Amino acid sequence: MRGKTGKIGKLLMMVLCAGVLFGCATCQDAERFAGEQETVQSVLIEDQTETGETASEGASQESGVEVFEETEYSPEEQLRKNEEKFYEEAGDQGIGRQEADTYLRILMDDNIFQNGAMELTGLRIADMDGNGQTDMLVVVQNVQEKYLYGTGGLWFYMNEDEPYCFYEEECPYFGWYSSFWADLDDDGNVEITFCAQGTGCGGPGDHYKAVFKYIDHSVERMQLPSDYDEDLEESYREYGLKIRVFQEPEADSYSVYCAYLDEQISFHAENSEGWDLPDTVCLAGSNVRGFYDLCVAEYEGKKVLQASEYLCGECGVPHGVAEAKFLITWNPDGTPQVLKWWLEEYSAPYANWRESRICYADGYYYYVSQMDHYYLY
Repeated sequence: MRGKTGKIGKLLMMVLCAGVLFGCATCQDAERFAGEQETVQSVLIEDQTETGETASEGASQESGVEVFEETEYSPEEQLRKNEEKFYEEAGDQGIGRQEADTYLRILMDDNIFQNGAMELTGLRIADMDGNGQTDMLVVVQNVQEKYLYGTGGLWFYMNEDEPYCFYEEECPYFGWYSSFWADLDDDGNVEITFCAQGTGCGGPGDHYKAVFKYIDHSVERMQLPSDYDEDLEESYREYGLKIRVFQEPEADSYSVYCAYLDEQISFHAENSEGWDLPDTVCLAGSNVRGFYDLCVAEYEGKKVLQASEYLCGECGVPHGVAEAKFLITWNPDGTPQVLKWWLEEYSAPYANWRESRICYADGYYYYVSQMDHYYLY
């Protein structure tokens, strides 16, 4: 029974992964995916005939594929799960049970779980502003609207101030996130960086990021140089970081130009297979989807923010040619300032080997490798 159920789980995972990449593949690849899905479906039907049970019935009996099983929603059960996760996360961060009880009681009194309607997906407990008092970041997601964007919130509990909730329609609150804090503009106040991974693939995937300053007992969001709004073209030209990627007539040769910094950098990367070299220098690609891989760096003895930008070549988003790196701080008026930038070249021409989260089940991540003939890993 375990062998058959495991096979069903893998086949279901294959269908899911194939479906995710279906929209990104070429017509020829799409036809091949469709054929593979028909094969998977026929195997599932055959398995059902042999065992006398449906695939979902078989999967429900095997804990290894519980990710596919839908359970009935219960507010009481969700509150219990939230408490369990809270203590687990607090323990992993070195917080004892008695101390954790105090912090959990604060959240329960404020009803940020909305009587079981919200799932706890993230928790950080630390003295973020360095004043000796414990602070909290709490991420919640609507339990009945999982994996939809903007169905949760990020709560800031700073000292004894009134809690601040950040809500953004474009932000995923699923729980795939990272956060860190430091004085990134040397003004004596802490900046808190929050990064959340969505469900997108290709390039940097779908990487949401936000930087917040805690000042005068309040939380305010900071502007990033890569913030982009097509309706605010003038503002974008003033503050945004538009990078143009040019293909040179020589094989595997490119250059990038950033108007914001008025600098050009030449580099080498693999040309896309099947494309002819241009007779003259031509525009091939650009930066894609904004910053990702944010972290704290040091510049001239001060802490600053480091961020990456994904650069694509002539074959579009899947054709990664380099990664632009930036060191960022903020002026006293809150305007972002890029202090330094450089490039890191890629050794491979496609992006699926980077941040491309597809599926997760039973402690494993599953993805389809574009570089390896769409092999399922």
